[in-house]
Amino acid sequence: MSDMNYRKLIKNSTLFLFFTLAALPGFSQSPGTLPSLNDILPAISSSDSSALMNDGELLRFHGNGVSPALLPNTSLTAGIARQMISGDLNIGIEGLFFTPLSELPEKYREMTPDERRLTLYNILRSVSTLQGLEYYSASRGEMRLLFEESWTIAKVKKPKVALADPLVSTIPAEDTIMIHQKDKSFNNNESSMTFRARSNAFAADIINLTPMRYKGFIRIADPGDMQIHLIVVPVEEGLLMYGTMSAKTLNVKAFLERAQNSFTTRVIALTGWYRARLGEEFSD
Repeated sequence: MSDMNYRKLIKNSTLFLFFTLAALPGFSQSPGTLPSLNDILPAISSSDSSALMNDGELLRFHGNGVSPALLPNTSLTAGIARQMISGDLNIGIEGLFFTPLSELPEKYREMTPDERRLTLYNILRSVSTLQGLEYYSASRGEMRLLFEESWTIAKVKKPKVALADPLVSTIPAEDTIMIHQKDKSFNNNESSMTFRARSNAFAADIINLTPMRYKGFIRIADPGDMQIHLIVVPVEEGLLMYGTMSAKTLNVKAFLERAQNSFTTRVIALTGWYRARLGEEFSD
């Protein structure tokens, strides 16, 4: 079987799996009823499940085509899977991140379901708080700055005109904004950021609107070919997050090692940012 036919088979099988899963319990919960972690977790091995519980995270790198295997079972899953697979992405990282209820702020547990949902959703929309986000560099043994700039914009051609974070008082089913960011790996870039909300799951999808250039010089992805997806799922046992960064790169072999490090760093930093913001928003 040729590589192209094999990848097509994987794509079709993955989409069929996610559409079939849409009938499972985790996909249809009322806002006041939290699903269990077991309902939401994808089909992973017992060792992977133990790693997630013990370490708080489970990562999987895709260096030869992206077929998402860690997407949680939510009503948002099929759409995100379709978007990733149809993008013909050839490299990416995905991860599950779990925070037990005992490690969440007391105020998180005390809030009404509606108040908690709105706060969790608005954290995703607090784009400006990504500015100054740091990550740990294992090679340097120190914290490094990831995002030098991060804010909402009205026009791609006016990236320096910053708008206030688009926080809301009522959660829409779907909403799209544009953002500007400057970081150590890809310098300046503009992206669309789409927020989706269902009964007990929230997602943010970031798609590049401008070419992605590594260190500002090496063009690695055309507009629309870089995807970041974040999913937040409150469960009975705590909070589950899914994060992925994938791309259709122009020269995957030359960029493979750098991409694995850069993509992994970014996914861990973004999910870490969300958990830190959660601590701030739900503090007394």
